[in-house]
Amino acid sequence: MQKKFLEFLIDPMTKEPLILTDELLIDEEIVSGFLKSSKNRYPIINGIPRFVEYDKTNYARSFSYQWNKWRKIQFESENKGKPMEGYTTMMWKRIAGLSEKKRELSEKLIVDIGCGPGRFTDVARSEGALVIGIDYSLAVEVAKENFKNDKNVCIIQADALCLPIKDACVNAAFSIGVLHHTPDPKKGVGEAFRIIKPGGWFSLSVYSKGGYYHSFSVNFWRKFFKLLWPVFKHYPPLIYSYFTTYLIRPIVRLIPFTGKFFRLLLPFVNLDDRKWSLLDTFDSVTPSYQSSHESYEVYKWFVESGYQNIHPTDWGSTAYVGEK
Repeated sequence: MQKKFLEFLIDPMTKEPLILTDELLIDEEIVSGFLKSSKNRYPIINGIPRFVEYDKTNYARSFSYQWNKWRKIQFESENKGKPMEGYTTMMWKRIAGLSEKKRELSEKLIVDIGCGPGRFTDVARSEGALVIGIDYSLAVEVAKENFKNDKNVCIIQADALCLPIKDACVNAAFSIGVLHHTPDPKKGVGEAFRIIKPGGWFSLSVYSKGGYYHSFSVNFWRKFFKLLWPVFKHYPPLIYSYFTTYLIRPIVRLIPFTGKFFRLLLPFVNLDDRKWSLLDTFDSVTPSYQSSHESYEVYKWFVESGYQNIHPTDWGSTAYVGEK
C-alpha cells in the first residue's frame, strides 16, 4: 500500500492509532511490515494490511475461490463490445444515486466495503476518486494485482463490521451486494457512518425479500453445498453452476416459459453473457451467510445509524443512500 494511506488507519479493535514497524518500502509503497497499537500487531503482506486472520473456516471462503477464478469478468475493460458492456458502471451509479444527483468525486477519498476483485473500485477510480478497498476474503490478492500500478488505490483485508478506518475521515463509502453476506448487516451500515465525514454519503444495496436470492431453491442448494464444502470444497457448486449455465440456460433462453419451472428445482442466473451467468450462479449458491431484507428494514438501519436525507435509489427496493 502507498504510505500516504497510513494516516487513515487505526486498530479496528481498540481504535488506537497505528505505528508502522519493520517496514520494507519501495519508493512510497509499503511492501511488508507491521502495524502496531498498544495491544495488537497486524502484518502487511504483499503490500496488503491484514486486520483479520484467514483460515479454512473463514465464512468468506467461497468468495476467496470465486474471485481468484473469475478475476476481471465484470470489469468494464473486459466487456467492451460484449453484451454486458457498461453494466458495472450503470449499476454503481444507480445504486450510489449518482444517476440522479451529480457528486464531485475527483480527489475524494471513498471506501469500497466488500471490494472483491475491485470492479466498483475501478469505476470509482474512473471518476477520479481515491479508493480504499476492503474485503474479508482472499479476493484482496486479486484486487491488489488488478490495481498494482495505481497509487491511488489501497487494498486492505479487514472485516466490514469492524473497519480499520479512523472516525470521520473519508468523503464517502459504498457497499454493493456485500453486507447481506455478513452476520450483521446493520452493524456494517453503522460502521460506514462512523468513518465518513459530516456531509459525506454512504450507499448500500442488499438482497430483497421475494427475489431470486430469497427463493427456497437457492437457499436449499446454498445450505447443501455449505455442508459439502469442508470435504469437497468448491467442486460440487462449480459442477452445478456449469451444468445449469451450459445445459439448462440455453433451453430457457430458447423457450422462455420453461424458466420458472427449472428455477423451482435448479436455480441459476440468466444474463446475456454466459460467463457472467456462470459466475453469478456460483455466487448465489455458495456463501456461508446470505440474508434478504425488506425495504423498510434497510431504511431503519440508516435511521438508527444516524443518517440524514435517506432515500432509495434506482436499483430495486433495498438500495439506499444517506448522508451524515
